[in-house]
Amino acid sequence: MPFLLEDDALARTIGEALEARGWRVAVAETTAGGLISARLLSVAGASNWFDRGVVAYSGAAKMDALGVDRDLLRDSGAVSAPAVAAMAEGLRRRSGVDIAVAESGIAGPQGSRRSPKPVGSVVIAIGGPEGTRVEEMQFAGTRARVMEQIAEAALGMLLAEIRGNAAGRAQ
Repeated sequence: MPFLLEDDALARTIGEALEARGWRVAVAETTAGGLISARLLSVAGASNWFDRGVVAYSGAAKMDALGVDRDLLRDSGAVSAPAVAAMAEGLRRRSGVDIAVAESGIAGPQGSRRSPKPVGSVVIAIGGPEGTRVEEMQFAGTRARVMEQIAEAALGMLLAEIRGNAAGRAQ
């Protein structure tokens, strides 16, 4: 079921948590194609805590907009923990935000000609003051459903990271 922009409780909770911390967030998306940013921006008052969203679909965009190293992309692949961590870290560094979210994956319906990973493979990274947390996940369904699952998982990780830092825990 697609998310409803009229009442996105998770995004609203993230906004409240960011605002309570005085933090700003930036988002780097590949496979989600802007859905993470759209969900965050559906919250009234997002301008208080949302800095920017970048859809860096190509390798060139990841290098240009996020500062990801060409050799890293070549050696590890775009859908890898090192590459997605570099996306989050590069975005955080370039934007000056407190916390950054990045994701890359394979939405399908066919797999990638550049990667042996199956459709639904996704890597999400959250770069924050305590370092960068990366998770690899596997989703199933249509291309649109995989995109929605990526957005939901990324937002869940973002909220957990904000709350973890608010409690004084490094993730």
